[in-house]
Amino acid sequence: MSRLVCNLAFIGIVLGTVMPIAQAQEARSYAPLPFEITSFGAARVSDHIFTYGGHTGAAHSYSTEEQSNQLQALDLTDPKAKWEKIAEGKRLQGLAMVPHGKELIILGGFSALNKSGDEHDLHSQTSVTAYSLAQQKWRDLPALPEGRSSHDAAIIDGTIYAVGGWTMAGEKDTVWHTTALKLNLKDLEAGWQEISKPPFERRALAVVAHAGKIYALGGMDKKGGPTKDVQVYDPKSNSWSKGPDLAGEGRMAGFGAAGWSVGGKLIASTYEGKLLQLADDGKTWKDLGTTEESRFFHRLVPLTDSSLISLGGANMEIGKFLDLEVIQLEQ
Repeated sequence: MSRLVCNLAFIGIVLGTVMPIAQAQEARSYAPLPFEITSFGAARVSDHIFTYGGHTGAAHSYSTEEQSNQLQALDLTDPKAKWEKIAEGKRLQGLAMVPHGKELIILGGFSALNKSGDEHDLHSQTSVTAYSLAQQKWRDLPALPEGRSSHDAAIIDGTIYAVGGWTMAGEKDTVWHTTALKLNLKDLEAGWQEISKPPFERRALAVVAHAGKIYALGGMDKKGGPTKDVQVYDPKSNSWSKGPDLAGEGRMAGFGAAGWSVGGKLIASTYEGKLLQLADDGKTWKDLGTTEESRFFHRLVPLTDSSLISLGGANMEIGKFLDLEVIQLEQ
Protein backbone atom coordinates (compact mmCIF):
# COMPACT_ATOMS: atom_id res chain seq x y z
CA MET A 1 0.00 0.00 0.00
CA SER A 2 1.69 3.20 -1.15
CA ARG A 3 1.96 6.46 0.72
CA LEU A 4 0.62 9.41 -1.22
CA VAL A 5 2.14 12.20 0.80
CA CYS A 6 4.32 15.09 -0.30
CA ASN A 7 4.80 18.78 0.22
CA LEU A 8 3.16 20.94 -2.42
CA ALA A 9 3.60 24.47 -3.72
CA PHE A 10 1.14 27.19 -2.80
CA ILE A 11 -2.11 27.57 -4.72
CA GLY A 12 -4.92 30.15 -4.59
CA ILE A 13 -8.56 29.85 -3.54
CA VAL A 14 -11.26 32.42 -4.26
CA LEU A 15 -14.18 32.29 -1.82
CA GLY A 16 -13.77 28.58 -1.25
CA THR A 17 -13.27 27.58 -4.91
CA VAL A 18 -9.92 25.91 -5.45
CA MET A 19 -7.96 27.63 -8.23
CA PRO A 20 -4.60 25.94 -9.00
CA ILE A 21 -1.76 28.15 -10.19
CA ALA A 22 1.75 27.42 -11.40
CA GLN A 23 3.68 25.21 -9.02
CA ALA A 24 6.68 26.82 -7.34
CA GLN A 25 10.11 25.51 -8.25
CA GLU A 26 10.57 23.98 -4.84
CA ALA A 27 8.07 22.05 -2.79
CA ARG A 28 7.37 23.56 0.59
CA SER A 29 6.04 22.69 4.00
CA TYR A 30 3.80 24.69 6.30
CA ALA A 31 4.28 25.96 9.82
CA PRO A 32 3.20 23.57 12.59
CA LEU A 33 0.22 24.40 14.77
CA PRO A 34 1.08 26.67 17.72
CA PHE A 35 -0.32 24.09 20.16
CA GLU A 36 -1.78 20.58 20.04
CA ILE A 37 -5.53 20.32 19.47
CA THR A 38 -8.20 17.73 18.84
CA SER A 39 -11.98 18.10 18.35
CA PHE A 40 -11.63 21.56 16.80
CA GLY A 41 -12.99 23.41 13.79
CA ALA A 42 -11.02 24.09 10.61
CA ALA A 43 -11.74 25.71 7.26
CA ARG A 44 -10.09 27.50 4.38
CA VAL A 45 -11.13 30.92 3.04
CA SER A 46 -9.17 32.59 0.25
CA ASP A 47 -5.46 32.02 0.90
CA HIS A 48 -5.68 31.27 4.63
CA ILE A 49 -6.38 28.20 6.75
CA PHE A 50 -8.25 28.80 10.00
CA THR A 51 -8.73 26.74 13.16
CA TYR A 52 -10.95 27.44 16.14
CA GLY A 53 -11.18 26.01 19.63
CA GLY A 54 -10.34 22.42 20.44
CA HIS A 55 -9.09 20.24 23.26
CA THR A 56 -5.51 20.95 24.34
CA GLY A 57 -5.21 18.61 27.34
CA ALA A 58 -4.59 14.94 27.95
CA ALA A 59 -7.06 12.31 26.76
CA HIS A 60 -10.28 12.20 28.80
CA SER A 61 -9.21 15.21 30.88
CA TYR A 62 -11.49 18.21 30.42
CA SER A 63 -11.31 21.61 32.07
CA THR A 64 -11.57 25.29 31.24
CA GLU A 65 -7.79 25.50 30.99
CA GLU A 66 -7.68 22.60 28.52
CA GLN A 67 -10.00 24.17 25.95
CA SER A 68 -8.92 26.72 23.36
CA ASN A 69 -10.88 29.90 22.68
CA GLN A 70 -8.61 31.08 19.85
CA LEU A 71 -9.27 31.65 16.17
CA GLN A 72 -5.95 30.96 14.45
CA ALA A 73 -4.94 31.76 10.86
CA LEU A 74 -2.11 30.62 8.59
CA ASP A 75 -1.25 32.62 5.46
CA LEU A 76 -0.46 30.11 2.71
CA THR A 77 1.09 32.76 0.45
CA ASP A 78 4.02 33.43 2.77
CA PRO A 79 6.58 30.59 2.99
CA LYS A 80 7.80 31.97 6.32
CA ALA A 81 4.33 32.51 7.82
CA LYS A 82 3.46 31.17 11.25
CA TRP A 83 0.04 30.72 12.79
CA GLU A 84 -1.43 33.96 14.11
CA LYS A 85 -4.19 34.45 16.66
CA ILE A 86 -6.71 36.81 15.07
CA ALA A 87 -9.61 36.62 17.54
CA GLU A 88 -10.94 35.00 20.71
CA GLY A 89 -14.35 33.65 21.62
CA LYS A 90 -15.86 30.92 23.80
CA ARG A 91 -13.74 28.03 25.02
CA LEU A 92 -15.11 25.13 22.99
CA GLN A 93 -14.36 21.66 21.74
CA GLY A 94 -16.50 19.18 19.83
CA LEU A 95 -17.71 22.09 17.68
CA ALA A 96 -18.34 22.47 13.95
CA MET A 97 -17.06 25.28 11.73
CA VAL A 98 -18.02 26.06 8.12
CA PRO A 99 -16.81 28.78 5.74
CA HIS A 100 -19.31 31.07 4.02
CA GLY A 101 -18.06 33.87 1.80
CA LYS A 102 -15.66 35.89 3.92
CA GLU A 103 -17.03 34.58 7.21
CA LEU A 104 -16.33 31.61 9.45
CA ILE A 105 -19.39 30.17 11.18
CA ILE A 106 -18.98 28.25 14.44
CA LEU A 107 -21.85 26.21 15.84
CA GLY A 108 -22.26 24.34 19.07
CA GLY A 109 -19.52 22.50 20.90
CA PHE A 110 -19.14 22.05 24.63
CA SER A 111 -17.53 24.11 27.37
CA ALA A 112 -15.92 22.68 30.50
CA LEU A 113 -16.91 24.84 33.48
CA ASN A 114 -14.63 23.01 35.94
CA LYS A 115 -11.02 23.75 36.74
CA SER A 116 -8.22 21.31 36.02
CA GLY A 117 -8.32 18.36 38.43
CA ASP A 118 -11.91 19.02 39.52
CA GLU A 119 -14.91 16.86 38.69
CA HIS A 120 -16.02 17.37 35.11
CA ASP A 121 -18.81 19.89 34.55
CA LEU A 122 -19.43 19.79 30.80
CA HIS A 123 -22.12 21.73 28.95
CA SER A 124 -23.06 21.54 25.27
CA GLN A 125 -23.71 24.98 23.77
CA THR A 126 -26.50 26.39 21.59
CA SER A 127 -24.47 29.35 20.34
CA VAL A 128 -23.89 29.97 16.64
CA THR A 129 -21.52 32.81 15.78
CA ALA A 130 -19.95 34.16 12.59
CA TYR A 131 -16.58 35.87 12.41
CA SER A 132 -16.22 38.43 9.62
CA LEU A 133 -12.72 38.34 8.17
CA ALA A 134 -13.34 41.70 6.50
CA GLN A 135 -14.70 43.51 9.56
CA GLN A 136 -12.69 41.46 12.08
CA LYS A 137 -15.58 41.02 14.48
CA TRP A 138 -18.13 38.46 15.67
CA ARG A 139 -21.89 38.46 15.13
CA ASP A 140 -24.53 36.17 16.55
CA LEU A 141 -26.64 33.92 14.33
CA PRO A 142 -29.80 32.05 15.37
CA ALA A 143 -28.98 29.69 18.24
CA LEU A 144 -29.43 25.95 17.99
CA PRO A 145 -32.69 24.74 19.58
CA GLU A 146 -30.71 22.57 22.05
CA GLY A 147 -27.10 22.37 23.08
CA ARG A 148 -25.16 20.22 20.60
CA SER A 149 -21.59 18.93 20.68
CA SER A 150 -19.59 16.05 19.16
CA HIS A 151 -21.52 16.74 15.95
CA ASP A 152 -20.36 18.10 12.61
CA ALA A 153 -21.73 20.36 9.89
CA ALA A 154 -21.39 21.22 6.21
CA ILE A 155 -22.81 23.88 3.92
CA ILE A 156 -24.52 23.66 0.51
CA ASP A 157 -25.73 26.73 -1.41
CA GLY A 158 -25.86 28.94 1.68
CA THR A 159 -27.63 26.40 3.90
CA ILE A 160 -25.82 24.84 6.86
CA TYR A 161 -26.64 21.25 7.84
CA ALA A 162 -25.83 20.10 11.39
CA VAL A 163 -25.82 16.34 11.97
CA GLY A 164 -25.19 14.07 14.95
CA GLY A 165 -23.99 14.90 18.43
CA TRP A 166 -25.44 14.97 21.89
CA THR A 167 -26.35 17.37 24.69
CA MET A 168 -24.30 17.37 27.89
CA ALA A 169 -25.62 19.46 30.77
CA GLY A 170 -23.46 18.93 33.83
CA GLU A 171 -24.92 16.38 36.22
CA LYS A 172 -27.99 15.78 34.03
CA ASP A 173 -28.16 12.71 31.81
CA THR A 174 -26.52 13.12 28.42
CA VAL A 175 -29.09 13.14 25.61
CA TRP A 176 -28.17 11.85 22.15
CA HIS A 177 -29.70 13.83 19.30
CA THR A 178 -32.28 12.14 17.12
CA THR A 179 -32.62 15.18 14.85
CA ALA A 180 -30.57 16.88 12.15
CA LEU A 181 -30.98 20.58 11.41
CA LYS A 182 -30.57 23.16 8.67
CA LEU A 183 -30.17 26.94 8.67
CA ASN A 184 -30.72 28.97 5.52
CA LEU A 185 -28.31 31.90 5.78
CA LYS A 186 -30.50 33.84 3.34
CA ASP A 187 -33.51 33.52 5.68
CA LEU A 188 -32.19 33.83 9.23
CA GLU A 189 -35.62 34.72 10.59
CA ALA A 190 -36.76 31.17 9.87
CA GLY A 191 -34.12 29.90 12.29
CA TRP A 192 -32.98 26.30 12.54
CA GLN A 193 -35.36 23.75 11.04
CA GLU A 194 -35.44 19.98 11.33
CA ILE A 195 -34.76 17.95 8.22
CA SER A 196 -35.83 14.33 7.71
CA LYS A 197 -34.99 12.32 10.82
CA PRO A 198 -31.62 10.54 10.49
CA PRO A 199 -31.67 6.73 10.73
CA PHE A 200 -29.06 6.88 13.50
CA GLU A 201 -28.10 8.46 16.82
CA ARG A 202 -24.40 9.20 16.44
CA ARG A 203 -21.53 11.42 17.55
CA ALA A 204 -17.82 11.82 16.68
CA LEU A 205 -18.66 11.65 12.98
CA ALA A 206 -17.51 13.63 9.95
CA VAL A 207 -20.05 15.53 7.86
CA VAL A 208 -19.11 16.48 4.29
CA ALA A 209 -20.95 18.29 1.50
CA HIS A 210 -20.33 16.54 -1.80
CA ALA A 211 -22.11 16.65 -5.17
CA GLY A 212 -25.11 18.43 -3.68
CA LYS A 213 -25.58 15.92 -0.85
CA ILE A 214 -24.56 15.61 2.80
CA TYR A 215 -22.44 12.61 3.79
CA ALA A 216 -22.31 11.46 7.43
CA LEU A 217 -19.15 9.38 7.80
CA GLY A 218 -18.50 6.96 10.64
CA GLY A 219 -18.61 7.98 14.28
CA MET A 220 -19.91 6.41 17.48
CA ASP A 221 -23.46 5.05 17.70
CA LYS A 222 -25.54 5.32 20.86
CA LYS A 223 -26.11 1.60 20.54
CA GLY A 224 -23.29 -0.50 19.13
CA GLY A 225 -20.34 1.83 19.64
CA PRO A 226 -17.84 2.77 16.91
CA THR A 227 -19.17 2.45 13.38
CA LYS A 228 -17.93 2.60 9.77
CA ASP A 229 -21.47 3.28 8.56
CA VAL A 230 -22.07 6.04 5.98
CA GLN A 231 -25.42 7.75 5.53
CA VAL A 232 -26.31 10.20 2.75
CA TYR A 233 -28.84 13.05 2.94
CA ASP A 234 -30.36 14.48 -0.23
CA PRO A 235 -31.69 18.03 0.35
CA LYS A 236 -33.79 17.88 -2.83
CA SER A 237 -35.83 14.87 -1.68
CA ASN A 238 -35.33 15.49 2.06
CA SER A 239 -34.41 11.85 2.50
CA TRP A 240 -31.59 9.64 3.80
CA SER A 241 -30.04 6.65 2.06
CA LYS A 242 -27.35 4.10 2.90
CA GLY A 243 -23.83 4.74 1.59
CA PRO A 244 -20.88 2.34 1.43
CA ASP A 245 -19.20 1.60 4.75
CA LEU A 246 -15.79 3.13 5.31
CA ALA A 247 -12.98 0.66 4.69
CA GLY A 248 -11.04 -0.49 7.72
CA GLU A 249 -9.83 -3.50 9.65
CA GLY A 250 -11.23 -2.73 13.09
CA ARG A 251 -14.44 -1.37 14.57
CA MET A 252 -12.71 1.91 15.42
CA ALA A 253 -11.91 2.73 11.77
CA GLY A 254 -14.69 5.32 11.41
CA PHE A 255 -14.37 6.89 14.87
CA GLY A 256 -13.26 10.55 14.73
CA ALA A 257 -12.77 10.41 10.95
CA ALA A 258 -12.29 13.49 8.77
CA GLY A 259 -13.45 14.29 5.25
CA TRP A 260 -13.63 16.91 2.51
CA SER A 261 -14.79 17.17 -1.09
CA VAL A 262 -11.99 18.45 -3.34
CA GLY A 263 -11.78 18.51 -7.12
CA GLY A 264 -15.11 16.70 -7.35
CA LYS A 265 -13.83 13.85 -5.17
CA LEU A 266 -15.04 12.93 -1.68
CA ILE A 267 -11.99 12.05 0.44
CA ALA A 268 -12.02 10.50 3.90
CA SER A 269 -9.17 9.99 6.38
CA THR A 270 -9.73 7.37 9.06
CA TYR A 271 -8.53 6.41 12.52
CA GLU A 272 -6.40 3.67 10.98
CA GLY A 273 -4.65 6.10 8.63
CA LYS A 274 -6.48 4.93 5.52
CA LEU A 275 -7.06 7.48 2.79
CA LEU A 276 -10.29 6.75 0.91
CA GLN A 277 -12.00 8.17 -2.15
CA LEU A 278 -15.69 7.63 -2.89
CA ALA A 279 -16.20 5.96 -6.27
CA ASP A 280 -18.01 7.95 -8.95
CA ASP A 281 -21.07 5.71 -8.62
CA GLY A 282 -21.13 6.31 -4.85
CA LYS A 283 -21.26 2.58 -4.11
CA THR A 284 -17.70 1.81 -3.00
CA TRP A 285 -14.56 3.41 -1.59
CA LYS A 286 -11.25 3.40 -3.42
CA ASP A 287 -8.26 2.75 -1.16
CA LEU A 288 -5.67 5.45 -1.93
CA GLY A 289 -3.08 4.23 0.56
CA THR A 290 -2.20 5.55 3.99
CA THR A 291 -1.40 8.92 5.41
CA GLU A 292 1.99 9.57 6.99
CA GLU A 293 0.50 9.26 10.47
CA SER A 294 -2.88 7.81 11.42
CA ARG A 295 -4.99 10.46 13.15
CA PHE A 296 -8.44 10.85 14.62
CA PHE A 297 -10.38 13.92 15.72
CA HIS A 298 -8.36 15.80 13.10
CA ARG A 299 -9.48 17.89 10.12
CA LEU A 300 -8.95 17.97 6.36
CA VAL A 301 -8.94 21.23 4.39
CA PRO A 302 -8.44 21.72 0.63
CA LEU A 303 -5.11 22.82 -0.81
CA THR A 304 -5.54 22.31 -4.58
CA ASP A 305 -7.96 20.41 -6.79
CA SER A 306 -5.85 17.34 -6.10
CA SER A 307 -4.44 17.84 -2.61
CA LEU A 308 -5.47 18.47 0.97
CA ILE A 309 -3.91 19.35 4.30
CA SER A 310 -4.45 17.13 7.34
CA LEU A 311 -4.00 18.96 10.62
CA GLY A 312 -4.41 18.44 14.33
CA GLY A 313 -5.79 15.29 15.85
CA ALA A 314 -4.16 12.51 17.80
CA ASN A 315 -2.92 8.94 17.66
CA MET A 316 -3.41 6.47 20.52
CA GLU A 317 0.27 5.48 20.55
CA ILE A 318 1.95 8.74 19.53
CA GLY A 319 -0.25 11.42 21.06
CA LYS A 320 -1.27 14.71 19.45
CA PHE A 321 0.20 16.28 16.33
CA LEU A 322 1.59 19.74 15.62
CA ASP A 323 2.82 19.15 12.07
CA LEU A 324 0.59 19.64 9.05
CA GLU A 325 0.56 16.84 6.51
CA VAL A 326 0.02 17.58 2.81
CA ILE A 327 -1.81 14.77 1.03
CA GLN A 328 -1.35 14.55 -2.74
CA LEU A 329 -4.05 12.66 -4.64
CA GLU A 330 -3.49 10.78 -7.88
CA GLN A 331 -4.87 12.54 -10.97
